[in-house]
Amino acid sequence: MLKIIVPFLTLLLIEMNKTETQKGVSINSAIIKSDTEENIREGSKITLTCSASILKQQMEALQIVYLFYKGEDKGVLLKNVTSDERETQCIIQSARVSHSGYYHCVVEAGSEKKDSEPTFITVKGKLQTPLLSIQPMNVTVGDSIVLRCASEEIPPLTFIFFKEKEGQKPQRLKDINSNNKSAVHQLKVIANTDKNYSCKVRVSGISDSSLRSKIVQITVQDPFSDPVLEIEPSDRIFEGDNLTIQCIVNFTPLFLGVQPEILIVKDATPITTNYNATTAVFTTTAALNDTGEYECMVKWKEAMKMTKRQVIVKVPVSEPTLKSTRTGDNAVEGDTLDLSCAVLKGSYPITYKFYKVTTDGALYQKTLNATKAVYSITSVNSEHHGTYSCEASNTVNQRNQTKRSQYVTITVKVPVSNPTIKQNSLKDVYKTGEAVTLLCHSTTGTLPITYSLFLNKRFIYSVSKSNTESAAFEVLINETKDGGEYKCKAENEIPNLFKYSEGMNFTVKVPVSTPLLYPLLNSTEVKLGETMTLHCITSTGTPPITYTLYRNQSSLQSVSTTQAIPAVFNITIETMEHSGEYRCKAENQISSQRSDGVSLHILIPVSTPLLYPLLNSTEVKLGETMTLHCIASTGTPPITYTLYRNQSSLQSVSTTQAIPAVFNITIETMEHSGEYRCKAENQISSRRSKGISLHILNTTWWIYISSVSPVIILVAAAVILSLCLKRLRSNKDISQADESDGTHQGEPLQHIQGAYTDRNHEGDYTNIMPPEGNGADTERNHEGDYTYIMLPEENGYIFTGSDSESDCDRDYTNVSSKRKAANIDSDSCSDENDAIQYTQIDLTALQSGNMPQPQGHTVYASIAFDKIQQGSP
Repeated sequence: MLKIIVPFLTLLLIEMNKTETQKGVSINSAIIKSDTEENIREGSKITLTCSASILKQQMEALQIVYLFYKGEDKGVLLKNVTSDERETQCIIQSARVSHSGYYHCVVEAGSEKKDSEPTFITVKGKLQTPLLSIQPMNVTVGDSIVLRCASEEIPPLTFIFFKEKEGQKPQRLKDINSNNKSAVHQLKVIANTDKNYSCKVRVSGISDSSLRSKIVQITVQDPFSDPVLEIEPSDRIFEGDNLTIQCIVNFTPLFLGVQPEILIVKDATPITTNYNATTAVFTTTAALNDTGEYECMVKWKEAMKMTKRQVIVKVPVSEPTLKSTRTGDNAVEGDTLDLSCAVLKGSYPITYKFYKVTTDGALYQKTLNATKAVYSITSVNSEHHGTYSCEASNTVNQRNQTKRSQYVTITVKVPVSNPTIKQNSLKDVYKTGEAVTLLCHSTTGTLPITYSLFLNKRFIYSVSKSNTESAAFEVLINETKDGGEYKCKAENEIPNLFKYSEGMNFTVKVPVSTPLLYPLLNSTEVKLGETMTLHCITSTGTPPITYTLYRNQSSLQSVSTTQAIPAVFNITIETMEHSGEYRCKAENQISSQRSDGVSLHILIPVSTPLLYPLLNSTEVKLGETMTLHCIASTGTPPITYTLYRNQSSLQSVSTTQAIPAVFNITIETMEHSGEYRCKAENQISSRRSKGISLHILNTTWWIYISSVSPVIILVAAAVILSLCLKRLRSNKDISQADESDGTHQGEPLQHIQGAYTDRNHEGDYTNIMPPEGNGADTERNHEGDYTYIMLPEENGYIFTGSDSESDCDRDYTNVSSKRKAANIDSDSCSDENDAIQYTQIDLTALQSGNMPQPQGHTVYASIAFDKIQQGSP
């Protein structure tokens, strides 16, 4: 046991040391080269060098294994060398042609391995002829033999085996690739003629091959002779004859007692089989289907022999049948038409003839060893339309047998030609609501023809025509999609052979509908200086559509669009002339329409209002009512006027008319003085007027006069009253005349602007009369009405009042009817024309001083104190 373990451990240690030494090795490359790669002659020396590029980490000696291979797949190892050198060589001393081919080298170092790229070497010369041997040399038909072909050439090699027959080209049996110098091939001998064999060799990678080897002949023993096939009757066989077919085989003396298998075969189908005999017989009554090829076949083990003969049974032809390859005997123009004439029976050869009723003589004739003949017409046209028949004939017992087929009528149908489409007018643009007639026609085609109309590949409807007239399609243009490409399709009974016309285009244009004009913000109100945006759009109409804006029949702007979007008109409202009725017109190539009118309401900002007193005076007494007017010269109504006193609003008045706003202000206290303004405001703006200040008059001096001089006032009143009564009596006729003229003494004294006054008599007031017949107002809350005021005149009395036609030229001016309060009030009025001051005194106020009350009517007097001061009575 120790003897076995010790050597094993030693080898293991050596291997471990070797492995440890080879660690850290890397092979970069392996290269193989030949010293003579071109024009290498047979017998030359070839040196192959394999070099390696190796990297190692240790300094110990490195053992490198070099392997040289031949063949594209490295099938043959030529040399194995171990060395510590970086290259080594493989030397071929005497090159042969078989040295041609691919060479490789493989480098191994430690666990690393690297293959080189192959190199190819060609050696010029001839390959040696190989040697063929066969085992066994003596065989019986059916035995196997082994052929061995050997060569001295360098593998890898290709060995090729042949079977040789005298007078024939060698039969190539097998090609065998081998990495050895020999190859074998096994086969069976199937006939006694399979005696001679040969082989040759070829080097892989080159096209040259060696000569074939010498022919080797083996001895083949045949157990039986070739079979004999006998047929009775041997000359002519007619339908109904007794037909006998016999197969006979003879055995050689060495194989007597052999029990073969004998078969009679017809058309590859065995019809008789016999075992353990030398003869097989087939007997039948001759019929047409007995015509054919018969074989006599003999089998024993792997041996087989056969003999063939043709049997023809003579049969008169049957009546032929004529058929067309087209369904329903309908042929389409341009197609291929095949007419077949077939018989059920008839001895060969059979002669076939094809006829057309309208044509003299046969159209086509053919003699065949077949039961069917075909007449082909490669391109059918209308001339091939007609009735056809065929004949079949053969010769039986020296008599000609002829039969005729039935008649077949061939109908040639002509496909429709490409139709044309056109319209009954020359227009290419139509409006919706119009109708167009489209005509479709094919010049050729078997009737009836069906025409179908399509719009943009969409079927519309069909029309069938049994004559050659055009099909008319009535198309009502309802909408734009009725325009586009129209095509018509023509088709007849020939399936799948319809034709389309070229496309015909016309355009459908829709008239514009009545456009709609509307403001962008759905409001027709607009301020001066602003821009009003109006939109105009029509619901239908073929673009481009041109929209035109009109104001009172005058065109303003035009916009053209190709899209279904509104036209936008921007109008800057600069003056009131821009008001009025606006309309828009939509227009395309075929029509135009106008919209309903839209009236713009121009909103005018209010102007700065004017605030002014009714009597053009800003002076007012306590207790009186001051009437102020406020008006704005421009501004869209309604306008609201608001009166302010020192920034505090007092009253508001709204008006829709261009009239002033009237503000009545009762002056009750001195606090009612101050600056008055009015504000005018409408829906778009507001403005304030300039301020006016009211001057409230102080009445304390009136109170003084009334308290200290009541006697003077009473005396003056009495004098005036006396004068008035005197003049009334003297002028009674005048008064009556005035009454008859319709003068109403009860009318109040009117404030008459611009009346004429005689400056010489302004200071004298007499005959102040209260109104008669109406009853003086005893209510002290307001003053009475002044009616007659007289002034003494040397020529009579002057009458003033409601009678505007008085003869007096010197009427009193600035005399107004006033409403007085219960207290003593004074009102000073200034006439801008003549600057005469009138002071009105309510005498009834004296009641507060316990003065005696006058009887009768209350008397009001107006006295100009400025005149009294000048010396008037």
